[in-house]
Amino acid sequence: MFFRSVAVLLFSSLIFGATPATFPALSYSTYLRDHFTPNGIAVDVSGNIYLAGNVIVDSATAQTTILVLKLNPQASDFMYTRFVGGSVNDNVNAIAVDAAGNAYIAGVTNSPDFPVTGGSTLGTAPVSPNERSFVAKLDPNGELAFSTFLGGSTNSIAQAVAVNASGQVLVSGLSIDMGFPSTPGVYSVTNTEFAPYLIELDPTGTKLIFSATGIGGNALAFDSSGNMYMAGSTGSLTYPTTAGTYQPDFPVFETCLPPCQGTFQGANQYVTKLDPTGTKMIFSTAVSGTGNTMNRGLAVDAAGNVYLTGIAGAGYPYTVPATIGPSGPALDVLAFPALPFLTKLDPLGQKLIYSVPVGGTGVALDADGNAYAGGLLGVLYPYDMDAMLPVLANIPSGCVSAGGTYAAEVDGTGNVLGSQFIWGSLKLSAVALRNSTLWLAGSAGVNIPFTPGAVMSPNLIPSQAPGAYLGAANFAAAQPPAGTPEIGCVLDAANFAPAGPIVPYQLLTIMGSGLGPATPVSAADNSTTTLGGVNVDFGSLQAPLLYVSSDQINVAVPMVDEGPSDSTFQVAVNGVSSAPIEYPVTPANPEVFIVPGTFQFNLQLFNSVALNADGSANSSANPAPLGSVVTVFVNGIAPDPQNVFGPAQLSTGNGWSIVNVSQATPFVTELQLRVPATNTNFLCQTPNASACIASFGISDAVPYVLPVSQAQTVSGLSFGGSVWVQP
Repeated sequence: MFFRSVAVLLFSSLIFGATPATFPALSYSTYLRDHFTPNGIAVDVSGNIYLAGNVIVDSATAQTTILVLKLNPQASDFMYTRFVGGSVNDNVNAIAVDAAGNAYIAGVTNSPDFPVTGGSTLGTAPVSPNERSFVAKLDPNGELAFSTFLGGSTNSIAQAVAVNASGQVLVSGLSIDMGFPSTPGVYSVTNTEFAPYLIELDPTGTKLIFSATGIGGNALAFDSSGNMYMAGSTGSLTYPTTAGTYQPDFPVFETCLPPCQGTFQGANQYVTKLDPTGTKMIFSTAVSGTGNTMNRGLAVDAAGNVYLTGIAGAGYPYTVPATIGPSGPALDVLAFPALPFLTKLDPLGQKLIYSVPVGGTGVALDADGNAYAGGLLGVLYPYDMDAMLPVLANIPSGCVSAGGTYAAEVDGTGNVLGSQFIWGSLKLSAVALRNSTLWLAGSAGVNIPFTPGAVMSPNLIPSQAPGAYLGAANFAAAQPPAGTPEIGCVLDAANFAPAGPIVPYQLLTIMGSGLGPATPVSAADNSTTTLGGVNVDFGSLQAPLLYVSSDQINVAVPMVDEGPSDSTFQVAVNGVSSAPIEYPVTPANPEVFIVPGTFQFNLQLFNSVALNADGSANSSANPAPLGSVVTVFVNGIAPDPQNVFGPAQLSTGNGWSIVNVSQATPFVTELQLRVPATNTNFLCQTPNASACIASFGISDAVPYVLPVSQAQTVSGLSFGGSVWVQP
């Protein structure tokens, strides 16, 4: 009877509805390197991939330096690894690559000894905490061809870089102080404090072609005629615009920073086009709504059409229905809920050809006029997916709510042609296109999908700090045959979060389409490996199946080794296999089973699946008395068949104690916890509440091992949950 109660609680929390899903091919996906945050990505004419970002070199002080990586076209090997920086903090914000494979990076440094090359007098070295813009060029082998400060002795930050066919380099950013230098004949402002700037250099990086102030942006582009484009966001109402354009006047509205004790003019997006000399403003226009609009990408096609992407608040000029809430917030807060946008503007800057709620991070174009953009799901966009992005409407709801990102393709009239969802803790920074493959770069945890054969950081563990993500979505890949199972996401079955490194006997929930029979089937035991025509194989090992349906599988990881042969798995339905996914293997990845829909924002925790001492389900209506014993259930603690350490040894504090640790099933660890005798750390809604939320935290006391020839150990992992108690 007790086991039946446990099973009902666990398996009812594991099964929920989902809709069918279809996806283009995720051809590459990996956690590339620890403590590295890519801010820019580029692809050269040979298909080589370049990443530029910041890497932490001193964890105690969080000091950063710049790292530039070049990978071969398959991203299977590094062609060079180059660190650029000095003795303080250095940060890169953008990268561009020319036809010869030279890489250009731009950013900001606090280092007085930042490496610069001779022959340039465009800026002086900073004395920390002062900061200087810089631009540098690396040759195809990663050697420093030139490097120079910008902006004289004025504090500034370079945000974007571009290079044209002649090798001239365009840099833009933000002047922090007065006195940023400008040259005659170009647009300039007297007060450069927090004003944008735009600089063009000759191919040697020593000669200033022009320096303009008051114009610039966080995204740059050249067209085939050498015209220059810049896009950004500004809270200024005096950024220059030209008459007859789409939006010559910036919308006026108030915004604030939480907790919103004062307001100020919100951020508007703009795009500006200059002639090749930089002396003539061809057009400049706002493209904004009545809420904050943040630009995060710019591209220009062969006809001169301009493409913008980013995120926007209320009133953004979409050409299709797209609503933020019922009518938009009265005050657009900078920490605002937002929709993404991908906007196409005509070559004269006068007309919106389309504006659709797609993308948000980076935009790239192919020769056919299709646009590709990356976007974020599940965090900023808590809206109806059908209305926001129809092509993603078939993604299982459990995948979307767990979080992730996507890559989308949009044709010349604004129709979404396809998209690829990528689950996990992934924040995109930039995208780059090669043929029909969109490469994506950003920061990620280790709970992402890994494609077999991809380069990855070694010895990944659940508590890994965020590191570099590199992925690729192939929009020209052949569609899988009908009946092929499609994996939408893989979740930890305890808390429905994207799964990280896997543990032998860990329970996983696989969401997707075509995963099994139309009528769900549950296993009668813990050793069934074929169920409803479904198998899940980890290399040569068959996984125990607990539940299968067309859109969801609950499966236990078999006794996988740490080698890649057993950590690559596929779903097979009636002999037809899905695309393979690889996961790193770890000795322990503990998570407490939670009750869906019970998230406590003040604790940032869900209520745990728990039984009171009498075996009844713990809830707000049935809290546990002080000092009593409650039972919770944990996923991701590997068994120890070799009995190296014996049963799991866990510890807790803050008045809680562990009474017993045992196995509820071969896959689920049962913890009996004694509730504290006092309620000093409980969260009660009112002083006379009949039930309070009590949170607990658990740490492992000894390492766990994998049953392999060279045992890998992990210790110090912590996890927690919350239960209802009677004060």
